[in-house]
Amino acid sequence: MKNHLIKIISLCFVSVLMLSFMTSMTVFAADNELTVNSDAKVKVGDKIKYTLYLSDTKEDIIGFELRMFYDHNYLELDKDSMNYGKFDGVIHNLNIEDKIPINWTNISTPISFASKAEFLSMEFKVIKGGETEISQFVTEMYGDDMTYLKSYKWSYDITVNDKTIVKDQTPVISDDKQTLEKNQGSFINYVDGMGEENTPNKDNHQAVVGSVPGTQIATQYVDVTRYENVTSNGSFNMMPIIVIVAIVVIVGAIVAILIIKKRDDAKISDENDDNVL
Repeated sequence: MKNHLIKIISLCFVSVLMLSFMTSMTVFAADNELTVNSDAKVKVGDKIKYTLYLSDTKEDIIGFELRMFYDHNYLELDKDSMNYGKFDGVIHNLNIEDKIPINWTNISTPISFASKAEFLSMEFKVIKGGETEISQFVTEMYGDDMTYLKSYKWSYDITVNDKTIVKDQTPVISDDKQTLEKNQGSFINYVDGMGEENTPNKDNHQAVVGSVPGTQIATQYVDVTRYENVTSNGSFNMMPIIVIVAIVVIVGAIVAILIIKKRDDAKISDENDDNVL
């Protein structure tokens, strides 16, 4: 009986150890895996390439302005990897954390995207597991008729070590608050990645739209070509601190007065006692 009990205890101990090991391996695997745009499963240490494509445009492009977004906590941008396919003379700013403003204009050399072609690509190193997004927001994109594009189709691929793990997916449109408030132009960023003229979802064509369209063109050209400041949301208000300091000073003064008064009262009382004696 004793031997059977020892075997049972040993078996339970081994089972607990195996379960703990399997649980640890599962947690480690989860910490080591990053999901990008809900589709791509990559691992910490992987080098991935994000390639954005454009197609189905009726007009040739003479200028555009867009922003690409990523999270530096999960992805480390390889700044030397930026590639713009058909475009020469692209201006970008790679010194802003988590955002890349990009601008190109060439009226004399319109570029066609009637058929699918690479618009841009960039590479990242995966530095943390979890979930993240690579997204975009187009402020302006003009055709050679000098109006914004109404017919287009965006798509993207993600590759790891030259192996495509996500293909022909619709890009994520950024909902960055600062961009929506200050960088909305004439171009409309539709959720399905297609323009208003060529989308099949004409009755329910969802868009991500910011405020004050069509008023930021000249200002944003300066932002992209020179620099773009990242400002905090709202100004810092000193009034609460001033009020708190004032309250502390007043309370301190009252306490000091009470202490001095109590000490003086005690002194007067002692003097009165001496006089009585």
